[in-house]
Amino acid sequence: MSDHLLLEVEKKVRTLERDIQAVKQTLNEIKKAKEQGKGIPHISVISYFTYSLLLPKTAEQKGTVVGNFVIHNTGSVPLENPFICLKVMPKERVILSAKLGEDVQYDRRLNPLVMEPWQYIDENADKIVEEKGEFWLKPVHISKIEAGQKLSFSNFQLKFDIREEQMTYKVEGFFYCKQLPNGVRALNNIVIHV
Repeated sequence: MSDHLLLEVEKKVRTLERDIQAVKQTLNEIKKAKEQGKGIPHISVISYFTYSLLLPKTAEQKGTVVGNFVIHNTGSVPLENPFICLKVMPKERVILSAKLGEDVQYDRRLNPLVMEPWQYIDENADKIVEEKGEFWLKPVHISKIEAGQKLSFSNFQLKFDIREEQMTYKVEGFFYCKQLPNGVRALNNIVIHV
């Protein structure tokens, strides 16, 4: 190997060593920033629907969706005073039913999610259902969702007609709490096109 080639290789090695050192320094800075940020409380939540569609056996029967609306606190602080809004469309043609009230009992062995009884947010909530198709609900006993925990509005039913004309039925979900007064839209919707 000629002296000139050897010098070129040594020069490239030194350049690569400097580049590696710069990358190591950047990685160390990123690690430090992450460590410093660990103690900073952050609010983060996801909500989503899980559901099953039950088709009717005859045209006279209604189709049914059995669903859950799940809220997962992915942040580092508790979410206080949680409540939800489920909006059904078209409000005139969809029936949403659920067991609401303090006396609802669940067998927690059937569903590992926290199965909390829910109630309307206030006395005017049933009027909002009729006017806008919005169900405003809050948990009966739970006043906060701890970091890493889930809460579910479980086993609600959505009844819909299957007729000659085509129709699209939709349920949108929103989660609210003291820390998120403007709400967070669910990751998915329930949409049935028949």
